[in-house]
Amino acid sequence: MIGSRRFPAILLALGIGLSLALPAEAQRPDRVKIGGTVAVTGRFSSDWGPGIIEFMKGWERLVNAEGGVFVREYNAKLPIELVLYDDESSPEKSVELYEKLAAVDKVQFFIGPGSSPITLRASTVAERLKIPMILVEANSPIIYARGFQWIAGVDRPAQYWSIPYFDLIKELRDKGVANYRTIAFLIEDHPHTKDIAEGSVELAKKAGLEVVATESVPFQTSDFSAVIAKFKQLNPDIVYSSGWTPTSVPFVKQANELGLKPRELHVIHLVPEFAQQTGLKLAEGVTGETHIARKHLDQRYLTILKQLNVGDPYGFKSLVLPIRYLALETMRRGIEAAGTLDREKFMAALRTLQNRVLNGMGEKYLYAGQFQNGKIVIIAPAAAADGPYRPAPRQ
Repeated sequence: MIGSRRFPAILLALGIGLSLALPAEAQRPDRVKIGGTVAVTGRFSSDWGPGIIEFMKGWERLVNAEGGVFVREYNAKLPIELVLYDDESSPEKSVELYEKLAAVDKVQFFIGPGSSPITLRASTVAERLKIPMILVEANSPIIYARGFQWIAGVDRPAQYWSIPYFDLIKELRDKGVANYRTIAFLIEDHPHTKDIAEGSVELAKKAGLEVVATESVPFQTSDFSAVIAKFKQLNPDIVYSSGWTPTSVPFVKQANELGLKPRELHVIHLVPEFAQQTGLKLAEGVTGETHIARKHLDQRYLTILKQLNVGDPYGFKSLVLPIRYLALETMRRGIEAAGTLDREKFMAALRTLQNRVLNGMGEKYLYAGQFQNGKIVIIAPAAAADGPYRPAPRQ
């Protein structure tokens, strides 16, 4: 169970022995420049897209309206400038752009790209150039296993992704609401999706479920007929799709067409785009993970959404925006804690930073939600829930 909203310091991977610092008598800069890339276009744009940049620029406006970020070394607030590029969902393009951010745009800090696969490559630029990078939607263990000194992450490790969901499944069975006993996993063979599945298989077992299948498919698979045929024979109570949205959508559509009707259907990214692409009828009752819950929303976050004329926080990039907001706030608070733009001192400050934003002391955890009547409803954990889980057997 997730017991407390207090997590230790945010940083998943911070080394020691950092060596690069700004000159001792650095001139006061006119701004703090933070650079990053986002999957505005390409395969990952369904989870990211242009809305992410709009939100980040909204955060920039909010901070600057408050005078900027206070830097003790200069006894002044400095405005923040975000320099953002579209990496086209390409790790190679992201590397190229982070090199440009350093060499041409002269940014002082990096904000990481979206997704573990892109971050895995882009973070090598931060390490090579000794520029601090706050990683955002990147939770594959391999990223943090390389001993990099110049990265820090705010997303929850992939293996813990579905803790609220499997806690709920166990609770439903214990209370006699839904007696789910078996589960089959569709696993897209790609960082993040594979790592989530590996952790979720173990979580399912701990919840008392029998894992009857773990079927791996290549990245960007479009034909799921063989997997669906196997799942139909096994007839699991739960089918769990550990794939990117562009994979889960055709899988769910084909499962329906071929007569696979699990009592419970789960996807790892519960985003409005999923329902838009499958259609509301197929999405009804589908469960999944998101990083947002109305009961745990930060007022500054809501202020940014209001700037963007967003009324429903669940309907606007809700899987990733809360993590990105947390990363941006971590950047701001890290600079203020360090009292300088010195890179080494900034990284040192992050090690002790107790960054109380959104719903934790830094490590961003997830919520289980469900499509109900065409809208996302948070169903777990109980303290954040908008309403109860609704069993939705497919006919």
